[in-house]
Amino acid sequence: MPNTYLFAFRTHDGAFIRVAKVPVTTVAGQANTVTHGLPAAPLAAIYVPTSGNGNWYETQAPDATNVYITVGASGPTSFNAICFY
Repeated sequence: MPNTYLFAFRTHDGAFIRVAKVPVTTVAGQANTVTHGLPAAPLAAIYVPTSGNGNWYETQAPDATNVYITVGASGPTSFNAICFY
């Protein structure tokens, strides 16, 4: 998935954190594994539905390759994953 680099900042202890938007456009009414294409594993991801509504949740924490989201019946069909890495 292509991602859009949004901004970066440093924490108080000097760590450099980057933020990117990862479009998730092909989710089905089940558990979904989506490749994020980032150069590092996200520390956290915030999922923002861009179409539809209903039940959805993060299946597991993001790893070095993927983000994981489960969508219930009649749930959203696309998201933006805002990833902090």
